[in-house]
Amino acid sequence: MKNIMDEKGRIEKVIFNAFNVGKNKDISIIRDIHMHNRFSKFSDVPPYNLQTYEDACLYEELYFANISDYEFDIEDLRIDIFNDIALCTFIVVQRGVLVDNYNFTGSIMNTKSRVSMVLKKEGNEWLILHEHLSRF
Repeated sequence: MKNIMDEKGRIEKVIFNAFNVGKNKDISIIRDIHMHNRFSKFSDVPPYNLQTYEDACLYEELYFANISDYEFDIEDLRIDIFNDIALCTFIVVQRGVLVDNYNFTGSIMNTKSRVSMVLKKEGNEWLILHEHLSRF
């Protein structure tokens, strides 16, 4: 039982790191926590197509680089582990100011989305294999 709780804690850390990028602005974390060769994503912000690792990393880097005063909450987190695969479902609430540096303007962001993440254990670390976000 202790081992499962340790693994869930490690998975939870990866999930929180994915959103903490908006607060700490360390965008290198984005590439470190996603599975390079097999990652895919459906986002709740444009473009809505299925994104590959490179596309998703680029869009996340741009997204988090253009948000100030970023805050987030994760609600109803559920983590189910199946050997080396974890299925995580939760609600994420994100707040901040989207900054348009070209026009020197900003708009308030307050979103609430359903999230499904699939993580795979590679060696001793959990990496995000797939993400799907959809707004309420």
